[in-house]
Amino acid sequence: MQEMFTVFIQLLFIFQGVTSLRDVKLLVEPTTVVRGGTAALICSRDMQGAPLYSVKWYRGNHEFYRFTPMETPSTRVFGLPGIYVDMNRSNGSQVLLRRMDLGLAGNFSCEVTAESPSFATQIATKFIDVIALPTSIPVLSADKDRYQPGEILRANCTSPPARPSANLTIFVNEEPVRASETSLHPSESGLLTTKVNIDIKVTPALFPGGRLRVACYATMYNVYNKSAKLDFLTPETDPRPERITLNGGASRTFLSWLPLFLLFFLPLVSGQDFGFEEFGYYSYDDESEKNLILSLV
Repeated sequence: MQEMFTVFIQLLFIFQGVTSLRDVKLLVEPTTVVRGGTAALICSRDMQGAPLYSVKWYRGNHEFYRFTPMETPSTRVFGLPGIYVDMNRSNGSQVLLRRMDLGLAGNFSCEVTAESPSFATQIATKFIDVIALPTSIPVLSADKDRYQPGEILRANCTSPPARPSANLTIFVNEEPVRASETSLHPSESGLLTTKVNIDIKVTPALFPGGRLRVACYATMYNVYNKSAKLDFLTPETDPRPERITLNGGASRTFLSWLPLFLLFFLPLVSGQDFGFEEFGYYSYDDESEKNLILSLV
């Protein structure tokens, strides 16, 4: 019995030395793929000197690509709906997938097998998320164009369809505001529209520098960040037009300017000959003009 145990240990050491495959890892770049984009699946391993027998790639439990260096051809593609392998950039270490669609989101694996006699095998798995970004910026609206202190500002922000749903946050003067209502609305294409409402009481303190700003930010992971903004100015009252009258200060101002007007205008009149002599009128001399001005003042 002891002899059989010793033989088993020796065989175990022999097989370990021949096929010491370890550290199989799968790297996905990028980790989040935008619909229609490309994903690179990189499979690394430490063969420890053992020959490579094969590398197989799976979506879930379905094999879609295989690399076997001892066969001709060394690569094979197994048809799987929605998976498009770029054969020019795929080999035993990586697979490049193009035109990724939402239905491909899920677990992807690479399985590495060392050559005989042991055919040791290790597998590594990663989850790939495929997302659909909104096609435009969020839409922000309010129920009024102008607000007075004491009124309620009601604003709504809507993100265009996406998957997963976009995260919406409304800010008032750069401070986040808790939403009064958040809702998701699925579309026929499987995308989700997000809507957020806020209700906030307007106070004079909300107009620093004479302006109140409402902003809505829509984000998805680290690949999408868009915003929309609305500005509201300080409430203003209608200006009252000034009344212009001839009594009071206005009439006194007119009379105070009359002597100066005559002082400037009479010399121009007196310097022209209008034939007043024929009617018995004579132009003023200097002394008469001075007496007239003094009497008016």
